[in-house]
Amino acid sequence: MEIKKIFLRFSVSILLLSGTLRSIGHEIYFCGERIPVNDQFVATKLMDIIKKQINYGFVAQLRQKGNPDMTMIELYLRETGLPEDFKYLPIVESGFRNVVSSAGAAGVWQLMRGTAIGLGLTVTDYNDDRNDLRKATNAACQVLAQCYQNIRKQYGISSWVLTAAAYNIGIGKIRQAIRQQGNNYFEMNLNKETAEYVYKIIAVKELFEYPELYMKNFGYNVFSTTAASRNIQQSETDKPDKTNLPELQLKVDESDGNHPDRVAKNAESKKNTKTEKNTDILKESYIWAHISGNYQNIKDSAEITVVLDGDLSIENDIINSGNTITGRGWIIDGKVFIDFGYGSKLVLIDIDNKKHDGVLLSALTDENKILLRKTVYRQ
Repeated sequence: MEIKKIFLRFSVSILLLSGTLRSIGHEIYFCGERIPVNDQFVATKLMDIIKKQINYGFVAQLRQKGNPDMTMIELYLRETGLPEDFKYLPIVESGFRNVVSSAGAAGVWQLMRGTAIGLGLTVTDYNDDRNDLRKATNAACQVLAQCYQNIRKQYGISSWVLTAAAYNIGIGKIRQAIRQQGNNYFEMNLNKETAEYVYKIIAVKELFEYPELYMKNFGYNVFSTTAASRNIQQSETDKPDKTNLPELQLKVDESDGNHPDRVAKNAESKKNTKTEKNTDILKESYIWAHISGNYQNIKDSAEITVVLDGDLSIENDIINSGNTITGRGWIIDGKVFIDFGYGSKLVLIDIDNKKHDGVLLSALTDENKILLRKTVYRQ
């Protein structure tokens, strides 16, 4: 009976989460491709996997310790012309650890021996380059680029979702699946691991980038940990250096002009391929506001009130300058994220870098200026 009660509570929470996901209008993208969360099956499955990722407990630790390595991986992805979202792939592959799978895949990127050797890595009993993050990342970027270009050449499909699936199952099997089932990953009948693979990457991305949207559904801060708080100070020698990048043998090439504007190619230089952007974003704008009250000692889920210094028109709401809006704050890595109830359409961003990565607790003082970003999506 107790097991049934637990299962019922879990099922209800997933339904509530998937419903919330649709109702707040939160748009979810992977590498610029819109994820169809308006489909109840997709939304429910995604929220189920997000719940599982939280239960595993490793996401909080990775978010705390992963930034320097993530920064380096982002640089490799940019140099290869790959979307930045692939930086979350090794979290799903290995939990960002040098491990060996039962099939013999090794390293953070879980490269197979033959694949690694074919890309110039040394794999012996005494030296395995798959455990060298820089070399392995370079090799993984080449695998992803090859998968993407192979699918595009064979089927005229420009899909990073299918590229990710091919990384997991192999290009041969994903090509067979495309021939037999079409090109919609979310409708394909694949083996369990591959059928969940892209969902897992998206789940990690969502938890990393929009953590405040999910906390209220669980009643606690999933990034709260008893481990020592992160205090990473990168020295100059720790920072990624382009001069230390191995020569990339293959880059995403859009020179044949068939790609529908998902990856913009620099007209002056093939070296400057731009990573994919959300083509469904119609407009982004910024609204100044200021804090009302002092919140340095806030606890997770506490309400925070801000006063708008400009008019805000969002969804069906028109909120004039001078009026207030409230949201619930969540403390993550010493910063505060606030959920205003509009999903990714209205988020608090850092004034200096214009990124949605939270603001310091010290910024939550009465009358202190803050900046909101409003995003309008195409219908």
